[in-house]
Amino acid sequence: MNVHSPSSSKPKVLIVGAGLGGLTLAILLERAGLDYQIYEKSTTLKTPGGATALSPHILQAMEQLGLLEDLKKISKPTHGYEVFKEETDGQSLEAAGEFDISIQKSFTGYQTVVMQGSELHNLLLSRVPNHKIKYGKRVLSMSQETNNGVLIRTSDGATHQGDILIGCDGVYSAVRQSLYKSLAKEGVLPSSDAEDLKVSHMSFLGVTNPIDPAIAPCITDELGHCYVVIGKNKLQTWRCFTVPGNRICWRVDAQLQSSDFDKSDAFRNSVWDFEAINHMDESWRAFKIPLGPDGGYLTIGDLINYTPKEQISKTVLEEKLFTTWYNRRTVLLGDGTTNAMLDAVILANELYEIAEDATTENIQNAFKEYYKERYHHAKTDFEFSQRIAKITAGQTKTDIIVRKAVYTYMMTSFKPKSDPKLMCYRPQASFLPKIENRGSGGLDPQKESKRYQRATAGAAV
Repeated sequence: MNVHSPSSSKPKVLIVGAGLGGLTLAILLERAGLDYQIYEKSTTLKTPGGATALSPHILQAMEQLGLLEDLKKISKPTHGYEVFKEETDGQSLEAAGEFDISIQKSFTGYQTVVMQGSELHNLLLSRVPNHKIKYGKRVLSMSQETNNGVLIRTSDGATHQGDILIGCDGVYSAVRQSLYKSLAKEGVLPSSDAEDLKVSHMSFLGVTNPIDPAIAPCITDELGHCYVVIGKNKLQTWRCFTVPGNRICWRVDAQLQSSDFDKSDAFRNSVWDFEAINHMDESWRAFKIPLGPDGGYLTIGDLINYTPKEQISKTVLEEKLFTTWYNRRTVLLGDGTTNAMLDAVILANELYEIAEDATTENIQNAFKEYYKERYHHAKTDFEFSQRIAKITAGQTKTDIIVRKAVYTYMMTSFKPKSDPKLMCYRPQASFLPKIENRGSGGLDPQKESKRYQRATAGAAV
């Protein structure tokens, strides 16, 4: 095996994971002219059949990358979601509130869109050259030396070397686990990052085949309809989203107690599994959703009947915000859709800036700038998502009291809108021509690329 000698310019980037974050990063690095390779553990990509949403935070960058028009073809804009609660008799639903984000369009020029997650994944995948992704490459371990590059070992017995390693492989990231293990041995891993993940709930998701509009009239609307139903069993909620093609994405969440699983179960069950239908509680089929004709109801069972088995997935979801994002030549992207894609934008900007002089010191500075830019925003989004989740579906006594106060006593005035300060954060690639502000609201200033300014100035001469 040849000894890897890291270059002081044009670094080779190893990306682990071909999810939404990894593919977004690859598209950006492709446009930036950086050398990269993706290592994906699956032999063939399996993507979830459930819904996913992209907010204005990332849509401006999608336009900059030339993806917005194709994105519109596979998605529907949404003004938010309506919350219902199941009556104790299980025969009807009562409107409980609405989360209204309709202000987004005028403020930012963009509106949150909802789509089938696998179609978003396929769109991003279509923009990455085939030879840039190596499949069947499950990472077993990694090692790094400050001055001698980074190396990963994969389950097929191969080793792969580069200058920078980026973990984009999700909440159970093999890169994160290997990095944290080494940091723990050195005694420098924060205790909070060493703690076990907290499993919040188990979810089953699916997407139907096309449905007759007579059965669910609103599926033909241009606007995406999103509903959350809080079950009479306080440990269950379910959701549905209308997406293009007269289809409905659905999801059933069951909150888990610590006694319901162990670590190995959590790890195993977090893999998408098209046999998930065999593990669903039969009683869930009776759950009602406000999608029937003439104000009537469909059920989750109706949607399952319209859903191919291979489009049903099961996963165990966890909630945690890690504080250690990088060390030496290794850096991590966050989990989640929009956050992972935003991480990719900022990290690509920093890597572009040092690409002509990728010394050890410059790599470290790039990672520090990435963390400095993204951690606060990731933390704000994480906390905001937790608050909204508690209001809409939290099941502790406090959650129930707060929800009742909000939706019962404040409903006429309480339609939580996106915070204008948060909507001003819409970063773009610093090495591409900028998209102008499309809305009436502000746009946070962004650090300019000195390298790009030099390049464009030289081209203009």
